Amino acid sequence: MDIYSTFKDFFKIFQTKLGLVFAIGLPLFFTVIWMTGYDGATERIDQLTVGIVNQEGADSETIVESIETYVPFQTEQYADLTKAQEEMDDGELVMIVSIPENFINDANDGNSELTYYINQANSEIALAIAESSVAQITSSINKGVFTDTDEAIVSTNIVKTNSINNFAVTMLPMILGFVTYIGVMTMNIQFNLSSMFIQKNHTKYQIFWGRQLLLLLVSIFGSLIVTSVAMLFADTVASFWQMWGFHILVYMASISVTQMSFALFGGLGALFNTALVPLQLMTAGNIIPADMLTGFYRHLGNFLPASNAIQGYMRLIYSGASISPFIMNLLLITVVTLGVSLLRLYSSELSFKQKIKAKPETT
Repeated sequence: MDIYSTFKDFFKIFQTKLGLVFAIGLPLFFTVIWMTGYDGATERIDQLTVGIVNQEGADSETIVESIETYVPFQTEQYADLTKAQEEMDDGELVMIVSIPENFINDANDGNSELTYYINQANSEIALAIAESSVAQITSSINKGVFTDTDEAIVSTNIVKTNSINNFAVTMLPMILGFVTYIGVMTMNIQFNLSSMFIQKNHTKYQIFWGRQLLLLLVSIFGSLIVTSVAMLFADTVASFWQMWGFHILVYMASISVTQMSFALFGGLGALFNTALVPLQLMTAGNIIPADMLTGFYRHLGNFLPASNAIQGYMRLIYSGASISPFIMNLLLITVVTLGVSLLRLYSSELSFKQKIKAKPETT
């Protein structure tokens, strides 16, 4: 009987109910989000884009038409290989097919070669799809263009760009981007409790701005410590200062988002923050390209801190391509979510003052 009474008492406590929601709701949320987001992803490889660089000109137009006909991707033509490589480093292209000068003459001599450029700073799914399509493209040209011979006229040259041999380095985007969000989320749970403990002796505004000062110091020095240690193990394209500066923004955006949830939902904010975990993992683009997700999720990562962080680090670590879009996204996320927290603080304080004024005086 005492055990049953204790069992019932557990359910009188809010944290018990919240714990049950986490235990059942989180895996359920993962299931719903990932099953709907990844549904039919392998059937949407036509959303990926391959660049075609025709360095021979009009003589190889039939080759270009053959590639566009047989590849299962979207295609885009480039006059310059350098421009195409810049687009690939920016994540716009999954692969480049380069047709060299004198391609047709070399083919007539039985010595022709197509060069395929594949960016290693891409998701494993995208790399596998690109590499598996190389043989298909070359074979289609041999059979569809050079039909007067049974021999394989065109050979293949695969150039893998932005390669990193140390597997540990490939984990850095997830560590610095996603794990930072998890760490900050856990920190803000504890800071939210700390704010409750000191609210008897301090006003809401004092607590809020004192907390912002503490969070700013965490952003600067936390990122400094983590980035410094990470750079001991990794040889990145970007400099230490670029890595550190970007990590400060990642910290600030993650802090502002997780803090906002507590301002809006109170104790349930932890559940909201956790609900963003599967969304950020899915939309980051390092597991599967975002273009292959279902429509609703395709651009959702632009509004989430870890998704932008991972994509930014993919470029900082591998290619050194511009990360300006991700910097802007992180700054906007920080400003908007911090603004929401401030508005919520102001409205709650105003509501409290109105209740005090409306309360009848006691004699």
